[in-house]
Amino acid sequence: MKKIALIIAMISLQSCISVRVNADVDSNSFYKKADNPNINAQGTFFENGVNDSKWSNSNGSNWTKAKFDDASVTSFVKFETTKKVSVNFHSNIKLEGNIRFEIIDEAKNVLFSRDLTKDKEENFSVDFPNAGNYQIRWISKNATGSYFLEWKQD
Repeated sequence: MKKIALIIAMISLQSCISVRVNADVDSNSFYKKADNPNINAQGTFFENGVNDSKWSNSNGSNWTKAKFDDASVTSFVKFETTKKVSVNFHSNIKLEGNIRFEIIDEAKNVLFSRDLTKDKEENFSVDFPNAGNYQIRWISKNATGSYFLEWKQD
């Protein structure tokens, strides 16, 4: 009897894990199986911690996403390129409040930016001029919503 209960519990747990992993894949994804041999991304990081107790995020090898409620925080993904590369991005931001979305280099030079006060979905390209370390940043002020960003090397 204990073995049967254990098997049922394991099957139930496996179903929960599968649902969670599948839930991380965004239904609006453009680049589901992107090959990015010259890009390494890590994150999500916070400049001064996070003040939103409802903040949640997840990341993959070519995407990042977060949900937040009344957040005033700077979050970022570390984005490293191994050579000069052009990258296509797909962004989907749902928003109430203010977010500055930007991509910067190590010297804090801005390669791309958007100041947002409402929902925005877009595709855009950014040229990364050198191998190096960059940051993809979201600077929020009293913002509620979510962001999803994915990328594919050109």
